[in-house]
Amino acid sequence: MKSLFSVLTWTFIFLFLGFYINTEIENFSTKYENKISVIENHIIENNWDDAKEDLEDLTKSWHKEKNIWYKLLNHEYFNNVSRNLNILDKAISLNDKPLSFEQIELIKMALDNIVESERCDLNHIF
Repeated sequence: MKSLFSVLTWTFIFLFLGFYINTEIENFSTKYENKISVIENHIIENNWDDAKEDLEDLTKSWHKEKNIWYKLLNHEYFNNVSRNLNILDKAISLNDKPLSFEQIELIKMALDNIVESERCDLNHIF
């Protein structure tokens, strides 16, 4: 009876942590997707200075917050976002719209991949 209780307790803990981590990762990703969308709107409107300022703020918070998840999740996607943020910074400095939009889309895709790679659903089980 004790072993059944232990198994059920650990199962509940793992399920709870799985759902909790999924929710937190989705919130993390959505927050940065929204910030990137604001930068994208600045670029569309040719507000390069505002885009640069917002990107600097985003980059600072990204490097601070990514360390929490970097230890737990796939490093590749975090490295892709960091690399694309650096390229986006240079593109904004050069007022290069096509390159900026390309990097923004790559960042959004990497953020989506972070969420998708850690999602607990039947597609990842079978």
